[in-house]
Amino acid sequence: MANFLEDYFLLKNETAKRLFFEIAKDLPIFDYHCHLSPKAIAEDKPFDDIAKIWLEGDHYKWRIMRANGAPESLCAGPGAWDEKFLAYASALTKAAGNPLVQWSHLELKRIFGIEEVLTPQNALSIREKANFILAEKRMSPRSLLEQFKVSVLCTTDDPVDSLAWHRAIAEEQRLGSSFTTKVLPAFRPDKAMKTEDISAWNAYIDLLGEAAGIEIESFASLADALASRHAYFHSMGSRLSDHALLVPPFIQASDAELDSIVRKGRSGEELWPIEREKLDTALLLHFGRLNAQKGWTMQLHIGALRNVNPGLFRAFGPDVGGDCSSDAPIIVALASLLGALEKEGNLPKTILYTLDPSKHNPLATLAGSFAGTAPDISSPQVAGKVQLGAAWWFNDQKDGMERHMREYAGVGLLGAWVGMLTDSRSFMSFPRHEYFRRLLCNIVGEWVEAGELPDIPLYTEQLVRGICWENARCYFGMF
Repeated sequence: MANFLEDYFLLKNETAKRLFFEIAKDLPIFDYHCHLSPKAIAEDKPFDDIAKIWLEGDHYKWRIMRANGAPESLCAGPGAWDEKFLAYASALTKAAGNPLVQWSHLELKRIFGIEEVLTPQNALSIREKANFILAEKRMSPRSLLEQFKVSVLCTTDDPVDSLAWHRAIAEEQRLGSSFTTKVLPAFRPDKAMKTEDISAWNAYIDLLGEAAGIEIESFASLADALASRHAYFHSMGSRLSDHALLVPPFIQASDAELDSIVRKGRSGEELWPIEREKLDTALLLHFGRLNAQKGWTMQLHIGALRNVNPGLFRAFGPDVGGDCSSDAPIIVALASLLGALEKEGNLPKTILYTLDPSKHNPLATLAGSFAGTAPDISSPQVAGKVQLGAAWWFNDQKDGMERHMREYAGVGLLGAWVGMLTDSRSFMSFPRHEYFRRLLCNIVGEWVEAGELPDIPLYTEQLVRGICWENARCYFGMF
């Protein structure tokens, strides 16, 4: 019987063990999508409480705490940190099969050297021990990034953001800082497409116009303002955009129609659903063109049905654990969107994520349909130009990751994939890369030991090294 989180955790064959310990384990991390705070990295204040690091803003943990009957004061609410930590420890004892069990204990083990299993009985003593280590070692955002060999970190940033904290980090590094992790912004213009609440949209468009120095009264001026901010992000090292879509839109409209829609919205009049979809389609095509022209990658996160619990949203707002997977159809409209960009020669590198696991195979086959799109048949291609993104959010667990990788491998080119990301708000989340790398090595090892894959470095070691590090380094063009 295996011990909990032993050295060979998730590595069930000899080939997997060799690939993980000799190839994957010590590779740098390219975390190309997360929600970490650049301000926290710039200021680099030492942490003082594991409870805060774990439970402040982490809706993954809040969901299981609520499911265990914890009062909201101990989840998104203002409860005491010792009580919150105890409530999380209690929920974790019932979370068999949930990745939080392994993730949390990997974090205790890798960051603090604590190998005790967390229980309600020892939770407060473990918190005290962890907090002592935090203070003794003066652990901070940068020290954790360095410990886990995070070479590149891409945050998620609104177009109106000044990127002052990114600028401060970059300037410090230019002057010879010992902190070497590249901290780069990613362009997330979702609020420009959120016209369901027209007053909130107008307030945001005012901010966008102010940031760009453009008065926005037409679609052309809206597009110009977004292009201006896109160019600014490019000057700050950004090479990715990111877009959250419940379902991909695709209803094209003339310039005159789009101007009319924007003017209607700017007047404060509610837009009809078909008008919203026309505007969303035009904006996504605009973002695709901007990305293609500058060599960026476009990320489409599809299928998160957000804020389904009205009471939770009313009390605490978005991103507190009130979201679920949508099963809405997505492929036809998305194929049309990508096809329109490809037809005009403006299809950028694109990563397609879905919250609905039944869409992994359709998205993988759609992605593979957009290989070989260079205008000249003799032109070199981008490996994995359009590809299936990592198992995302609710799929980001053992069964989900394994299913995702096997399905992608079956119909696509796994070896061109850019691999794992954390999508996290916690600086303690980087053991998730170890978790993923163990699963990847185990799958490759299974194929080898079943006689389904040649056991030579070109087919195994190069595959693992590429997915864990080298593919992202080449694909995103940030070096």
